[in-house]
Amino acid sequence: MQAKSHTLKAVHKDYITETEDEISFNTFSDICSEFNLAIVEALLDGYEFNMQSNLGTLSIKRVERDPRNLTVDWAETNKYKKELIEKGVKLYDSATGEGEKWQVYYTDKYYCKYHWSKYKAKVKNKSAYRFDATRGKKGNKEKLIALLKTNDIAYLKFKKR
Repeated sequence: MQAKSHTLKAVHKDYITETEDEISFNTFSDICSEFNLAIVEALLDGYEFNMQSNLGTLSIKRVERDPRNLTVDWAETNKYKKELIEKGVKLYDSATGEGEKWQVYYTDKYYCKYHWSKYKAKVKNKSAYRFDATRGKKGNKEKLIALLKTNDIAYLKFKKR
């Protein structure tokens, strides 16, 4: 038995064989894209999306940082490291214990992340699956980061985990 493909083209092919609607692939793709964008906007507004068909829900959760486990802020760390190098400061060397330490850590109380709640999902081997939001300039992680940077209280929209 061959595994079923779940690409957009395969989903479109299934759609047109199961319905009498004549929708071109480009139109179908545009509809799916607009739907996904609308879902992300709803998540960024603090809503939870029920994916139906026993797949669970998507949301954004607010998570309290553990002060015992510091997390490196790589954007600020790289900026600070570059500044130190330009000034000619010797960077920290763990072998000698000398030099300027250059890692910058997050200090805010909370961080926010996309969350797939699977506890009600009826999917075989669901622990093997995870939801990863897209990255990059137009990615969903970047949209969340931009929201949190431009609105100091935006994190309050999201439920605590």
